[in-house]
Amino acid sequence: MMKSEYAEQIELISGPLEAAMEALAGTLSANQEAVLHNLTTPECSIVKIINGHVSGRRKGDHLLSGPEKDKGFALLLGKNEGRKSLTVKDYKTVTASEKILNSASTIYYSDDGHPLMAFCINVDTSPYEHIRKSLDIIMATAPAETDGADLNLGGLVEQSIQEIIEKHTVTGKKIQKTQRLKIVAEMRDKGIFKMRGGVQHAAQALGVTRYTVYNDLEVMNEK
Repeated sequence: MMKSEYAEQIELISGPLEAAMEALAGTLSANQEAVLHNLTTPECSIVKIINGHVSGRRKGDHLLSGPEKDKGFALLLGKNEGRKSLTVKDYKTVTASEKILNSASTIYYSDDGHPLMAFCINVDTSPYEHIRKSLDIIMATAPAETDGADLNLGGLVEQSIQEIIEKHTVTGKKIQKTQRLKIVAEMRDKGIFKMRGGVQHAAQALGVTRYTVYNDLEVMNEK
């Protein structure tokens, strides 16, 4: 029988894969399934499975009990000369409950090219879709109002800053340090710097860096 003929090669392949799956069992999310098949016994092919609820399967299930439209099955047709394994990745499969999964499969072959084992990963993306749709709903409503409020507030801050600057300077002339200190002091008294972006707006209007404005404020606090 094929099972006994390839038993030694199957053991060499399955040993490391089953050990790796033990590690995966503690790290995979609940929507991620890992399956190991013995392809020489299709009637009970599943050797090990993690999160079998994703596709509704368990250890000992038939090879054909898996999701439909599995491109990995294409690698089972005929012999594969010269390669120990082949991988098909990033394809869609459909479960019996009509869940769409993102799937990838690696088929391992015997020395003479017969398919022996299959290691498959299936991911149920519906939880991510639910999160995306929820975020789309949130982003379609709340930010529009917030952005509008920020724009209005930013405009008022800039207008107040400009009025204070015009009060203490002459148009077209460079702002001197003494003038700047008076401007910064009045901005502080009017609460400009308590508003979000107030320091940045003030620095841009005065033609200096934010650190200059902070230094001016420190000088005033020392007096």
